[in-house]
Amino acid sequence: MSRKRSERQQAWDKFGLPKAGAEALTRYNQEVRPFRKLCGARTKSTEDHRPCQNLALAGHDRCRVHGGATPKGDQWNLTQWPNGKAPDAEAKLQAKLKRIERDRKAKAKRLAAMSPEERQRYDQRAKTHAPGPAAERARRRDDRKRAAEIRASLEKPDDKPASAELAELQRQAAALEEARDHYRRLAEQANQDQGVFG
Repeated sequence: MSRKRSERQQAWDKFGLPKAGAEALTRYNQEVRPFRKLCGARTKSTEDHRPCQNLALAGHDRCRVHGGATPKGDQWNLTQWPNGKAPDAEAKLQAKLKRIERDRKAKAKRLAAMSPEERQRYDQRAKTHAPGPAAERARRRDDRKRAAEIRASLEKPDDKPASAELAELQRQAAALEEARDHYRRLAEQANQDQGVFG
């Protein structure tokens, strides 16, 4: 026994919209979809781990399910705010703020539960793995590498005694490095203290 179709369904049938929609979908699947990039992830549910068949999001290598919507590049560590022009922007903003506060409390709880040794390792890693643009992180890595090379060369025993001029230059270089590190720490603290709305 067939169910009675609603007035809306009858109107769709009357104007041939189901047929037009099916034709448009068929045309898309034949002419457009084969040329779109597929997600590069592999399934876990099958033994042969076939590639995911979803379409990758624009500008990404993954579909929405496998992380394609995750920010990347210089924006990976920044909070992604909802579109302010959307009709439900206020509700989305409130939900985002609640989620940020919940995550902040969870992080504080995790840090409070750490032993002093774990907290020291965490703080040390936070200093060397600060978020930011890739170019800035590469520059910091190069600075650390150069500083280590300079320290190693200065610690090498030298056959010739250091001149007073060289000793003065080394003292000035150490003072400049200390001042540079101090101002970098101040800049990082200023960036962290900007608050939710940056």
